Amino acid sequence: MAVLSHPTPLRLWLRRIAAIAMLSSLLGLLLVRTLPVMQDRAPMQLTLVESAHLELTAQTLLDLRPDFSHSISEPLKRMIPHRTDGLVQPLWAWVAAWMHHPEDVGATLRGSGIFRLGLAVGFLAVLGLVATRSFSLPAAMWVVLMAALHGFLPVLPSYTGDVLHQILFLALWLACLYALQRNSLWVYGVVGAAGALAWLAEDRLVVPVILVFMLVSSLRALWGWVEGHFRAGSQVSLWVWRNHWLGLLMLAAMFFFIAGPRLQQAHQQFGEAFFSHVDHARWLATPGDGMRWIEQHPDMESLARTPALERPSAAASLGSMSLGSLLGRLAVGAGLVADQLKLALPMLGVMLGLLLTVVLLAWGTCPKARHAGERLHPEAATVVLFVVVAIGACALIGLWDAVVLPVRHLHALVMPLSLTLAWGAESVLRRARRRGLNRGIKAAYLIAMWLMVLWTMLASRPGLLG
Repeated sequence: MAVLSHPTPLRLWLRRIAAIAMLSSLLGLLLVRTLPVMQDRAPMQLTLVESAHLELTAQTLLDLRPDFSHSISEPLKRMIPHRTDGLVQPLWAWVAAWMHHPEDVGATLRGSGIFRLGLAVGFLAVLGLVATRSFSLPAAMWVVLMAALHGFLPVLPSYTGDVLHQILFLALWLACLYALQRNSLWVYGVVGAAGALAWLAEDRLVVPVILVFMLVSSLRALWGWVEGHFRAGSQVSLWVWRNHWLGLLMLAAMFFFIAGPRLQQAHQQFGEAFFSHVDHARWLATPGDGMRWIEQHPDMESLARTPALERPSAAASLGSMSLGSLLGRLAVGAGLVADQLKLALPMLGVMLGLLLTVVLLAWGTCPKARHAGERLHPEAATVVLFVVVAIGACALIGLWDAVVLPVRHLHALVMPLSLTLAWGAESVLRRARRRGLNRGIKAAYLIAMWLMVLWTMLASRPGLLG
């Protein structure tokens, strides 16, 4: 995406210097704020999920010391991320095992914490440079601020795979958006691979997004088939229809190829390839009930002792719940989610309002588009449908889960949403400028974005400065 103006060489260099200075300041402040927290973390401060990750890390360390004296294929197979206890996924434990000190848990926490911090800072630097080339300077800085302060910062101190999950989930999100616009086979493969890796880090957002992508892309393919067969003079290619089904096959192949070892391990331990304690605990009424369920059912034998009709399930929970109770639980969950994302949600809401304002102004004040360069992408409606349905599905699941389970994983939605909203506003404004958009509207947009940057920094100052 091009920037909104065509600067002179001097302005271009000033823009680059300003972007590097602002980005360096933010990353330096993030390092100063979080590095002491990483170094002071004590084993006694770990939560249940962190303790499960640490125990899984110790078990995974044995897989990284293969014994080839009796076999070659089996040790190699066990070196792939696959271990799970039904509560946490194997990817972070596998990564942390390379830094694990069996005799010194504190050293493990410090070393892995510095690794998470370095990974987050490095990714933010790349994100900032890419966003600066694609967006206006305030929009790029706002995206980086949201990713740093409301995506990574709340989860950085935790000994979990949240940092990895946020990066991989963003890769999945962008791959889905690109696949909806280009319909390329290799992108379907990237969706499957990124989805599998993100699922191996955290399994509570990935499957809904992949299912929504498959639904929306299938609706688009069906529309292409109808257009190609029943509408005279249609320019829709049937290649879209044929390529889609082969693409879904490639998506599934890549997902199961990468996630296969974990699926096989879960089937051996719990009798279900996609087993997760979360899928049962979410249908209980209180956090205490959920915790007891997880502690009392660590393996297949303990699960087998519980009759199928007595296991928590959607049918049992929703079947005995009135509409008022259901809405009441969602309302309680909404309060908990709003508290978890209390700073990010207002900013995302204002950015959504700004995007809609830009769309209305461009639609109402600009002449009609005369060629493709002045129009939005032909698949813009498909992308919007995917974003709305995917976010709606993730939000609904998060509202339900929040009553029983922690929802820190919802921070992974901040970065994709921020990037998508900024990308939408910049795309509309760029095309509107080609159609003769009033310069005052463009100036007002840039002022609004600078105010968004200032608001994000001031609102996050207590958490960032300590």
